[in-house]
Amino acid sequence: MRKKRPTHLEYRLFILPSFSQATKKPATLFRIETVKEFANFTYEIAADEKIVGNSIVWKIRGLRSPEISLPATGPAAFSKMYENLRGVYEFAVTKLDGVENSFTINFQDQRISIIKSPKQKFIEIHTSTDELTSAGETS
Repeated sequence: MRKKRPTHLEYRLFILPSFSQATKKPATLFRIETVKEFANFTYEIAADEKIVGNSIVWKIRGLRSPEISLPATGPAAFSKMYENLRGVYEFAVTKLDGVENSFTINFQDQRISIIKSPKQKFIEIHTSTDELTSAGETS
């Protein structure tokens, strides 16, 4: 029997309403970042992504060195913009070691809500709704 390894947060995923300058249409921005910040360069996360029906799948392949080797600090990141996300979607992220986190997300107008998330997460999701909730709590 395979032992479950304890999980800890390795990534943050931001899902935010946006606007595509290329198509001039509303869109949703997905941006994944490492929790770890790098001191010398800001690396890119190499990822394969596909969308089939109401399912979005990202497979993290590792880190890629920056094309411009100017010193900078910060997390490694990967961004993708999707248009026409409406309704409920399954979103899965798989790490190099094969561990997967799967989320159920509802896209309704400019509101994004997480319906279901795994108990043991290596990724935490932040949405525009999080920011609205935080702003309301500080008032």
